[in-house]
Amino acid sequence: MSLTIKPKESCKWDLVSLGEVMLRLDPGVGRVATTRTFQAWEGGGEYNVARGLKRCFGLRSSIVTALADQPRRHLV
Repeated sequence: MSLTIKPKESCKWDLVSLGEVMLRLDPGVGRVATTRTFQAWEGGGEYNVARGLKRCFGLRSSIVTALADQPRRHLV
């Protein structure tokens, strides 16, 4: 059994990462219960690899993820 690798020109992506994208909501110096604004930060192992390869080496990267199907929890 042999592995055949397609030429780069025939592929849409150099890397496709499968995994969870995490979202962190940062209230800054305020408290979570009383803040009116959050700054959002994305992250996660698989996402960080795909983003890093895009930024550092210019690779065409993509990520496949899913959103949880559950109700949002209240912060207060």
